[in-house]
Amino acid sequence: MNRIVLITPVLLLSACHREGPKLEKTVSPVRVTPVNMYQPKGGGRYSATITPGRQVSLAFRVSGIVTAIHYAGGRGLEPGDVVAGGTVLAKLREEDYGNATAQAQSQLDAAREGQKSARAQLAQAEASHIKAEADFVRSKTLIESQSLTRPEFDAAKAQFDVTAAQVEAARAQIDSTAAQIRTAEAAIASARLNQADTALAAPFTASIVQRNVELGMMAGPSQAAYTLADISTVKATFGVPDTVAVQLKPGKRIAIGVEALPEAGFAGVVTAIAAVADTDTRLFQVEISLANPHLALKPGMIASLTLGEPGAAPAPVPVVPVSAIIRDRENPAAFAVMVVENQIAKARHVTLGPTFGDVLAVTSGVKPGELIIRAGATLVTNGELVEVIP
Repeated sequence: MNRIVLITPVLLLSACHREGPKLEKTVSPVRVTPVNMYQPKGGGRYSATITPGRQVSLAFRVSGIVTAIHYAGGRGLEPGDVVAGGTVLAKLREEDYGNATAQAQSQLDAAREGQKSARAQLAQAEASHIKAEADFVRSKTLIESQSLTRPEFDAAKAQFDVTAAQVEAARAQIDSTAAQIRTAEAAIASARLNQADTALAAPFTASIVQRNVELGMMAGPSQAAYTLADISTVKATFGVPDTVAVQLKPGKRIAIGVEALPEAGFAGVVTAIAAVADTDTRLFQVEISLANPHLALKPGMIASLTLGEPGAAPAPVPVVPVSAIIRDRENPAAFAVMVVENQIAKARHVTLGPTFGDVLAVTSGVKPGELIIRAGATLVTNGELVEVIP
């Protein structure tokens, strides 16, 4: 009995100290970058992309076989060729729609002939009705003086009623033929429009961007036949932060340089400023229109411009990548960055300055050398443990 008493407490003590498996908290991987100093060059410098002043994709409104395309220099139009406004670029087989136009014209002619016949019938019915009415009035006088038999009076009245019905029927026939004429006129107008739409013309003088039609192929509304771009006027598009967007006004003239044409100088006018910032970059898109009479500027070229007054070099400013900027969770109208200290992410409110390429100046909130999250900032919370990865 003494041996059993000594062993039992040990078993109970072992059971009381048994622990379940521990759950480890997941560590979020992030990429960081230090807050660097940037030396502005007398104004914010931006890169812009040259785009056409206007660009359209042309397609046939009707379907058919391509029977002709516009040739220049013995060949079909190719990208880069310039065509004048009104040039017929391609044609479909017109006979298909010419037959429909002829059929609609025949229906219109038949409806008009039917109307003429109905009018003749109305004139005849009205003449018969006038005579029948006179006979009926005379019959009423005679029947009252007992100079006419009842059957003769009834016959006169029946003739009067019949001719009245004939007049109404003739008028209804005229109304019916008028409706047929209107329907036929609408049909022939539609047929003529379809026939005219077998020719595809350039709406304005433009350069060919793409041609998708060949002789003998089936073309229709679902496929763009040509893409045209008017580059007599081009646009330079670029993004700016809110601090710069509020300083820009439509009509402001700005000098622009193009890397591919270093010796040439261009100037344009601000024509559009986005009302809403891009959700990814938080930049406002700006458009500058430039005259391009010699077609030297081509869509896709890279341009550069400086916003701000040139002069003495300003003081260096701390900058952070655009990708590091997030909305302040406590104040969605403000901005923040996630600073990493001892593998702990800490939200830090910042005040943004001008942009310089893909970095933004920060006027307050961080110090040079501090590590901030440049990739993954939106996926971590304040105080969360993170793992810095290359």
